[in-house]
Amino acid sequence: MLQTLQNELTTLQTNSKQQDQRLENLYMSFQEIYDLKKKLDNPSSTMHNMLNYVRPDIFHQIFIFLDTKQIFRFRLVSKKANYVVKLMLPKQIFIFQQQIADQQNEIQLKIQDIQGIGEDQSQQQVMKAAIDGVSRLTKNHIVELKSLARPPELVEKIINLVCMTLDPTFKIQKDNWKECQKYLSRVNFLELIATLDISSINDKQLQQLEQVNSIQEQQAAAMSTVAKFILIFLKAVFEIRQSKLYMTQNAIKQLESKIMKEEQLIKKFEKIIK
Repeated sequence: MLQTLQNELTTLQTNSKQQDQRLENLYMSFQEIYDLKKKLDNPSSTMHNMLNYVRPDIFHQIFIFLDTKQIFRFRLVSKKANYVVKLMLPKQIFIFQQQIADQQNEIQLKIQDIQGIGEDQSQQQVMKAAIDGVSRLTKNHIVELKSLARPPELVEKIINLVCMTLDPTFKIQKDNWKECQKYLSRVNFLELIATLDISSINDKQLQQLEQVNSIQEQQAAAMSTVAKFILIFLKAVFEIRQSKLYMTQNAIKQLESKIMKEEQLIKKFEKIIK
């Protein structure tokens, strides 16, 4: 009996020590977080930071190799780092302005390049035929396909590709049928296919979509009517999207997106300088 009580007392003491140690570690963690935040909020307080003694020209050399995010973080290194960053930002703004001017010129050249290019009539006929094929599909066709617990691998691949084409955030993965079923459950699934804006397909999607060229229509038709017509549609989309007209339009969109981001960075830099 006494031995049992002694064992229980020893266990309690051990648990108490472990709990005290956890509390101490937790306090130290909070203290470290507090100290780090204090240093970040008050970069001028880093009196013993050796970086305060670094020459401005050395900081300048470091600054050249930093991207925008790193520049913002670099300001927190020391008071001198923050000061040098402010001195160098006008030059960075000038570089961005030059890049924007070059990109705007490139956009104008691309616009001129495609002005004489019309949409290929044969491609448009192929697309019309593909959309007509999709329009033959009914809700029952989709319900029947969606109800499959595990469709043939080729059918799943085709549905994955059409989901990715409709949604750039959709991730193609193996055994991804449950995610595909969510898209098939959408009331407007067929409408989304028929009204797809081909120019919205980005280069990453186009690269994935190239897989349709390795699939034969006869193979898909033997397994699923839905897969057959969607495959025909995807092949038409891929052919049109990789034409010069759409490739150039996509390049223009990318340039416009870069310009917008650079203009936003210029505004941020100008606020820092003030």
